[in-house]
Amino acid sequence: MAKQREPEQVQTTFTFTNETALNVLIADYRSEHERAHGTRLAMHGRRDLGAGRVMITFRIVEKAR
Repeated sequence: MAKQREPEQVQTTFTFTNETALNVLIADYRSEHERAHGTRLAMHGRRDLGAGRVMITFRIVEKAR
């Protein structure tokens, strides 16, 4: 059986005032990445870094054709 390779990942830190603002920042980041690179980002993990800061890890996913 073929071994699956680890998915390529991107990490970024966001500073936000509330969850709604964070959701907007994440959506904007994902759409900008898709436009620039032609691949989609799927959220893989989230790490809180204190009040108003979070590090998000995304998996890079090929766009469906």
